[in-house]
Amino acid sequence: MRHRIAFTLLELLLTLAIFAAMTAVIIPKLAPLLGEQNLVRAAEQLRIEMTRMRIEAMRGGQVMIVQGEIGTSTLQVKPYISASDAIETVGGSNSQSGLLTGADQAAVVAMPFESEVEEKTIDLPEEVTIESIVVVSSARSFQMGQETGSGQMTLDPTIASTSPILFYADGTTSTAAVTLTHPTSGRVTVKLRGITGESTIGEVSLSEVIP
Repeated sequence: MRHRIAFTLLELLLTLAIFAAMTAVIIPKLAPLLGEQNLVRAAEQLRIEMTRMRIEAMRGGQVMIVQGEIGTSTLQVKPYISASDAIETVGGSNSQSGLLTGADQAAVVAMPFESEVEEKTIDLPEEVTIESIVVVSSARSFQMGQETGSGQMTLDPTIASTSPILFYADGTTSTAAVTLTHPTSGRVTVKLRGITGESTIGEVSLSEVIP
């Protein structure tokens, strides 16, 4: 005759206690790993978006802009229409086209011109924020800033003064570095090379993040 195998209340409580103790030890060790995974995922997401913005700028024949605010988890993406962009889009039929020989010589102004590219918000993974955005100034970006009334071009007044990252229609971009941070897993930097438009991800730094 077979006996039924069953847990007594004491055995059940003992099992739960052991499980709780193991969980208390394991979870704190897993948290940094999960945080680092989010950090790497955020960097890869940003790299992909930078590549996409470069392609859209070349495909649409217009400058694309990425802006972000320090300490937040979002970046804003939008097209920027210059006089040269509008002329290129209509096939150079404008009478001023002969005066404009390139993006460096174009007068950059806000124009009532419809763009097929919609504005977009990039949301980074949980607890990942923007630590810094460093953009190397160039003749083109400086001229665009002068045309908008200031040496530092801030096209969205709702975003604190960080220089925008520019993606030009000829395939070149701003030379920039965006550093992302996680409170327990360190930081990682996504670099954008202006001449080639290539974006790369650096190594995750596990140095202590100062709140």
